[in-house]
Amino acid sequence: MFRKKYDFKPDKTDPGILKKLYLTQKQRLSICRWTLYALALLVLSLVQDCMLSHVRIYGATTELVSAGILLCCVLLDPDSAGVFALISSVMYYLSGSAPGVYTIALLTVLGTLLSIFRRGYLRKGFSTTLVCAGAAMLMYQVAVFLLELFFGRTHLGRFGYFCLQGGLSIAAMPVLYPVFVSIGKIGGESWKE
Repeated sequence: MFRKKYDFKPDKTDPGILKKLYLTQKQRLSICRWTLYALALLVLSLVQDCMLSHVRIYGATTELVSAGILLCCVLLDPDSAGVFALISSVMYYLSGSAPGVYTIALLTVLGTLLSIFRRGYLRKGFSTTLVCAGAAMLMYQVAVFLLELFFGRTHLGRFGYFCLQGGLSIAAMPVLYPVFVSIGKIGGESWKE
């Protein structure tokens, strides 16, 4: 006879938080792609710092994070490559693994310039990607050597060490290539001939 006021509770009609964001399928895939790029660089950083830092060949080891950043920049279009290189190189420097603060400018400028060069003059393919990313890696290592020499942290006799480190990083790029290409295909390809 006497009903309680709160006996019956109707179903919630408010849309969930994902419905309030109004993200299209393409936007969700784009967020997924950039998240996977970030996770791939995080894994490369962990592998570089935890495992490969103990493996030295003639005193040199690989720089997987900078190789991953440059390879990803060459695969992306120039405007996305510049933003990606800037954000990822800042995170690389803040992780404590980067040789110095100048890596932010070096990786951003080299990644953007090589992305523009590849987009403008070369065809899409495995070999052109590796040539551009490898050239960027060698330029990066030579620039790091010259800056370290200028700051007095190294001497001329260690130039071979920096070249070997660049060579080892270039040797790791064919292994990283399929990972970054498959992540880049999420949400459609951006390359237009």
